This record gives sequence, structure tokens and C-alpha cells, in this order.
Amino acid sequence: MNWKKLMFTKVRQILGKIFLSGASFFWVSCDSASSAEEPGPLIDIEQEMAKLTPPDTSGLRGQCTSVRDYCDVIDDYHTPLSNGYDAKAPARDKVNERLNSKNLSDAERKCYERLAESLSLTEMPLYGVPYCYDFSLIEEFQDIVLPPDIDDAYLNNRIKSKQEDYQRYLKDHNLTACAPVTKGVFIDDQYINAALKNEQSSRDSFRSDLEYINKQAAECDALE
Repeated sequence: MNWKKLMFTKVRQILGKIFLSGASFFWVSCDSASSAEEPGPLIDIEQEMAKLTPPDTSGLRGQCTSVRDYCDVIDDYHTPLSNGYDAKAPARDKVNERLNSKNLSDAERKCYERLAESLSLTEMPLYGVPYCYDFSLIEEFQDIVLPPDIDDAYLNNRIKSKQEDYQRYLKDHNLTACAPVTKGVFIDDQYINAALKNEQSSRDSFRSDLEYINKQAAECDALE
């Protein structure tokens, strides 16, 4: 009787261990499945940053560029915005992938739909004439000479004014005009350093925008 009781006890112990082992495996499996289903960040920011190509400034020094381009690079505060990377582009496809998922709750889906709508909106136009816009005409006015039979005081004064603006800009920035003058001015260190600074500004803005979009997506994922 004692032998049977001992065997019964051992069998119960073995079965108990098997049950606990199985239960432990089951819960680990469930935890793994749950974590696998939890969405990660909407956008892999480092992956998107790695796609950006840094500007190649080698060999630029001494080349000619228009006064408008020179001004855009070193003087126009709109340049980092107009040349900036659009963070909406890599986000749109990712949002659409989430929206196509069958695992979204109604609240999550509505949240992602609002996010998708915000990513489809175009940027607001910049009001006012950019500072450098008028300089696009400067080179064109340098070689203009009105025929003797045209006596237009307003036009002559306007051409003279543009030519003076050109010479003043070159003097203020210590620039040398190319030959012929219609080719613009020689690129210098000031231009190259400003171009690199603008590029870094665009990159910083791109990363910041991606981080914000990821934050918005995480808020959508947190809804039930």
C-alpha cells in the first residue's frame, strides 16, 4: 500500500512538473506573440536619415554662379525651408500600411486617418517677395545698352539702378565678377560654408519632423 502511495505521489509530481513547464511555455509564447503584434515606430528614422546624400562641395571654389544663387545660399533665410527634405514623403506609405491593417480598432483607424490627412496637406505659401528674388535680373541688366534711338528715361534709370545694385552687392560681399559678367560671381568659402550650414539645418528639420510624426503615430497606437 505504501509502495502504491509512493508511486502515485511520484506520478503526481511528474505530472505537476510537466503541467508547470507547459504552462510556462504557453505564457512565454503568448508574451512573444503579444510583443510581436505591438507595432514599432512608424518610421525608422536612422534608416531615412541614411538615405540623405550630403552635398558635394569639392571643386566648387572658383566656379561661377549667379548672384541670385549666391544670395539664396548665404542671405535668404527661406533657403533651408525651400531646400529642406520633406518628412511627409516617407511617412505617407507607412501610414497607409497601418490603415490597411485589420488589427486597428475604430479609434486607432480614425486617428491614423487624421494623421494621413495632415500628411497630404501642402505647405502654406511664403508670403512676400523673397529677399534674393530681384537679384535674378542683375546679370541680365549688366550688358544691356539701349539703342540710341530709344529715349526712355524711366527704363534707362531702372537699368542704371540695377547695375549699381549689382556693384554694391559685389562690394558688400567682397565678390569678384566672372567674365563675362552674365555668368555671375566666383564661388568662395563663404558660399561653401553657408551651403553646408543650410544642409545641416535641413537635416535637423527633417529629423525633427520625423520624430514628431512618430510621436503622433504612437499616440494613435495607444488608443483602444
